[in-house]
Amino acid sequence: MIADRMRLDGRTVVVSGAGGGGIGTTCARGLLEAGATVVGVDRDPERLNAVEADLADAVGAGGPAGTLVTLCADISTAEGVEAVVEAAVAAPGELYGLVNVVGGSLLPHWAPALDFARAQWEQSLDLNLHHVMFLSQGVARHLVARGSAGSIVTISSTGGVIAAPYHVGYGTAKAAVLGLTRTLAVEWGQYGIRVNAVAAGSITTPRASSTPQDPAFAGRGVPMRRRGTPADVAAAVLFLISDLAAYTTGAVIPVEGGALNRLGLFDEDNVPVHVTNPRILARIRGEEEAG
Repeated sequence: MIADRMRLDGRTVVVSGAGGGGIGTTCARGLLEAGATVVGVDRDPERLNAVEADLADAVGAGGPAGTLVTLCADISTAEGVEAVVEAAVAAPGELYGLVNVVGGSLLPHWAPALDFARAQWEQSLDLNLHHVMFLSQGVARHLVARGSAGSIVTISSTGGVIAAPYHVGYGTAKAAVLGLTRTLAVEWGQYGIRVNAVAAGSITTPRASSTPQDPAFAGRGVPMRRRGTPADVAAAVLFLISDLAAYTTGAVIPVEGGALNRLGLFDEDNVPVHVTNPRILARIRGEEEAG
């Protein structure tokens, strides 16, 4: 009976950033397998096409799995947010949840704070914070108007829990996401809307897989001695979205192999030990021009 609380049959969940084969795609797969209708959102149509092919085996034909609906939209705009909510309302089932996955960092966002440009700062907040507020607001407004409970989960980072040296824009945005999560949880609890976050550690994704890996990293930074996978994150998301977490709101679940409990996340130069990309290291050390 406890296991039944994980099921999401008849419920529609939006996943922003569903493309790319990483955390968003894997979250969509887990939600589909739990019976949800998933509205997978990405602004790149090619990534959406790849998602449909990727998740074809998770979409049931009369079985226990849910239904996948994809939408190409730019959630950094009011029009994009409106389009997402409209698509979710029109999809099979009742709109119930949102998983905010969109976020990340670009190479120019790695730099000493003394060299960090205003444009990089604004781009970091646009990429990691602003859309979380307004897409969450759009979904919550519909739920409140309908008098329905719901669940919102946002992917944050361990960089938002502790210091993020040489990554000031990203770390600040991810910390703000956690503050936003707690505030929305308090404001929206009266409506039965739960708001939680996952603080992801170093996760191997298709994008991260293109970066040379330091074999000594796991031993230095993570007690569990491995990098995380998108499935590790998706499992926490499924718990928080579902009724397994019916009395959980305002929570931040770390998915980081125990790294936050271990000293030594930074080397003697305060460089995060998980940073192994040579170009990022060059920027941090001032060997590559900031810009």
